[in-house]
Amino acid sequence: MAIAIVLAAWMFARPGTRSLDVVTASVVRGDLPVVVVERGELDSIKSIMVRCDVEGEKSKLVHIVPEGTHVAKDEEVGRFDTDELQKSYALQEVKWKAAEAKMHSAKGDLAVQKNKELSEIDKAELALTLAKIDLEKYQKREYQVELDKRQGAVGLAKKELKEAEDNLEFTRNLVKKGFLPYEQIRVQELSVASVGYKVSQGEADLGMLKEFERKRKVTELEGKAREAERELERTKESQSAATAKAQSEYDAAVATTKLEKQTLDRVQAQMEKCIIKAPQDGIVVYFKRYYDEMTRIQPGAVVFYQQPIFTLPDLEHMKIKVKIHESVIKKIAPGQTATLQVDALRNFPLNAVVKTVGTLANSEGWRQTVKEYMVEADIIDLPTSAGLKPGMTAEVKIHVRTLPDTLMVPVQAVTEFEGKPVCYVKKGRSLERVLVDVGESNDQYIQIVSGVSERDEVALDARSRAAAEVKAAKR
Repeated sequence: MAIAIVLAAWMFARPGTRSLDVVTASVVRGDLPVVVVERGELDSIKSIMVRCDVEGEKSKLVHIVPEGTHVAKDEEVGRFDTDELQKSYALQEVKWKAAEAKMHSAKGDLAVQKNKELSEIDKAELALTLAKIDLEKYQKREYQVELDKRQGAVGLAKKELKEAEDNLEFTRNLVKKGFLPYEQIRVQELSVASVGYKVSQGEADLGMLKEFERKRKVTELEGKAREAERELERTKESQSAATAKAQSEYDAAVATTKLEKQTLDRVQAQMEKCIIKAPQDGIVVYFKRYYDEMTRIQPGAVVFYQQPIFTLPDLEHMKIKVKIHESVIKKIAPGQTATLQVDALRNFPLNAVVKTVGTLANSEGWRQTVKEYMVEADIIDLPTSAGLKPGMTAEVKIHVRTLPDTLMVPVQAVTEFEGKPVCYVKKGRSLERVLVDVGESNDQYIQIVSGVSERDEVALDARSRAAAEVKAAKR
């Protein structure tokens, strides 16, 4: 950089300007490219971060390929210790099988209960139907049959009584005439009394049937019908509750089995995640925290859930990451072009396009005082055979814009004196300090808005001259 500046100064210097032992340059007019120059670091555009997906407090790496190894997609990169997970899997498998057995038992109980519910309800419905039939049968048939039977018995008994009374009268006539002994009258009187009692008993039974027995029987049969109806409702409710309970137990057993199986599958998935595979082609770059040696990736290292392990950068698509000071970040915008010179690829400049400009200052470093913003630019002419890798450094020139037809001088011709920009302009055989207004600049030239004119000669040691003046003023 210093060599380029000196060469530029000599290009601007005219013959004979070394009088007073001062190297000068002319104020010229031309196009001034405004360039922001910083050092940056290469990174992959499609870099994938691989993290520890094994859940739990920590996992132990038992194997991982050396850093920088080229791997293909789905190739094994490393693996974690699986001893604890295998124990968990065995215990969980026992729980799952026990839950599955309970589920099958509950399913059988549910089927039995559903069958029992149908059977009990059928029995209760049958009892209700029979009770209604008994009531209807008595009201329409049995009562009338019993009534006719008793009425017939009373009628027959009355005929027998009439016959007995006629026999008694006939016997009396025969006794009076002396054809029969008197004792025959007593026999016929007993017969009349017996038949008369039978008539009275029959009439009493008939009265009981009409006044009390019918009413009692109807009341009894109606009560049985109502009770059968209530028993049907009780049976439906109790069996429904029992079926609902059996269904609930079966559903709970199914849910428990499902949860146990999900847990078993999760443990199985965790065991599968213990084998770390490459999600894409690339080279393995270990994740590093330079301030924490304990997190260094290596066999035997303890890794926590979701902790970064390594990245797989795609070397065919690279970008440059540059931290830009807050004083110039407002000049940078997406779409601007940039050129970069990679330290590992000398004399082979690359081109890039700014893609993103950070909106927040970079927060790396807890004692950081200088505010810098991250700018990323995609490299558009990457030589895939050059062997460039993430982390390589490069000098980056971001082309902000070009100021056409403007006055400019080398940057070493301008300095500050008492807080204001000045140039030392040649006036005859002497140099005169002149206040100037400056504008944009790059690493070699600075724009002069006012204060000097084209072809004026300015000293290239402005800073040392201003320092000498300040020192002399203090004496």
